[in-house]
Amino acid sequence: MQIIDGIYNDTFALNSYEVDPFYHVQTPYYFRIMQEAAGSHSYHRKVSIPHLQEEQRTWVVTRTVMDIDHYAQWPATLRVETWPQEPWKLYFPRVCRLYDGSGTRLFQSLSHWVVMDTCTGRPVKPQTIADRFGTVEAKTFVEPNLGRRPTFSPTEYTKTITYEPSIRYADCDLNQHVNNVAYLEWMLDSLPHTFRDAHLISKVDIAYLAQTYRDDRIIVRTGISDSGLEMTHEVSSLSQDGEKPVCVAVTRWIPRV
Repeated sequence: MQIIDGIYNDTFALNSYEVDPFYHVQTPYYFRIMQEAAGSHSYHRKVSIPHLQEEQRTWVVTRTVMDIDHYAQWPATLRVETWPQEPWKLYFPRVCRLYDGSGTRLFQSLSHWVVMDTCTGRPVKPQTIADRFGTVEAKTFVEPNLGRRPTFSPTEYTKTITYEPSIRYADCDLNQHVNNVAYLEWMLDSLPHTFRDAHLISKVDIAYLAQTYRDDRIIVRTGISDSGLEMTHEVSSLSQDGEKPVCVAVTRWIPRV
């Protein structure tokens, strides 16, 4: 692990249990790499979740856009780099890139993170944390404006898939709520195995609207475009008061080669 010019770098081996039946890395694993690198970078700068919890604060990710160029195949050695940019509105934009052993870029993502006051449930001005990360080279800048977040309108789709997952004990994280990667896993689990065998995701735009807890009941709805290669997903929490959307995403797919 190294932090050079404000950029966190680390190298690791791809494990066989993180790949699919075709030896391609599973998409949620890319999200776990991104999250782990962000957490490790924050830890070394003493602004990780455990550090912030001592100040009655915590990190919450609100949106991620990931463009996937290639899927690593096992066995492989991977290198991740990540850095936070200057605060934008109430967000900390964080860039993450993953490369294979030959230096080929596998993905680039940009996430919006918010520091939340755990007592009030309100976001904290990001300038109060930004200085702790130090200065990052200006040449690494990535546009932080992700545009309008995805929306789910079931009447727009000729086909809709409904799926009701079970929340596992392992789905909950340091913040005592369901980890953001679980939402993506639920979306993918809702799709037919035959489709997953024949296709790979090329882009994910996912927005997190509310927290989910381990005793919640969850329903996932996926609307499929006419081409079959773009999908909109909505995760909702069910209660006696009705449904509450907690996450929405758009995924784009390409044929598996």
